Amino acid sequence: QMPGWEYVGTRNGFDIWENQYFIPVGFCYDSYITREEYDQVPEDDRNLLLLKTMVLDDEQALRYGDILNHFEGLNSVSYTESGYFADCLARRSMSCSSFERDNSGFTATIQADKDRLVFFSVPYDDGFSATVNGEEAEIWKVDNGLMAVLAPAGYSEIVFTYRTPGFAPACAVTAAAWGVYAVYAVALWRRRRLTAR
Repeated sequence: QMPGWEYVGTRNGFDIWENQYFIPVGFCYDSYITREEYDQVPEDDRNLLLLKTMVLDDEQALRYGDILNHFEGLNSVSYTESGYFADCLARRSMSCSSFERDNSGFTATIQADKDRLVFFSVPYDDGFSATVNGEEAEIWKVDNGLMAVLAPAGYSEIVFTYRTPGFAPACAVTAAAWGVYAVYAVALWRRRRLTAR
């Protein structure tokens, strides 16, 4: 049997297992380390470290050091199977209560005990914008290129919307081109009509 997985049954000749230690797409951390500290950790351990703490750049660490504790004892971290399971459950305990995708992005809700940086395991992209409780929110690039937004204490609805970068200017150029073409087509039609007389 695979550790952390529970056998559900067999359907159509396939064994079905359920991950007992899954982590939702959106969740919070209690602590952070800086990017410089993260880069000093052996590459084989970095993925497990990301279950324990969030990676922030220096500016983010200064800004959010009052709501996140600095992760201490980085050099004495033990990466065991039991530690992995405990970290998964810790992240799940501070996760979004709902997460729904649609054609333009996703919406999540969370009940936070205090102001929290809510992390989403979704790649950062300049095309994303976000609102928290209807107010525009700054999207932070954290944890090797994923996203986080600040949510206040209490209930929050977080909405991420994706628009292809450059899409609006491209639409404007296209509309202008169609306008020029329409003027040209009307002028050509009038000219042909006049010469036909």
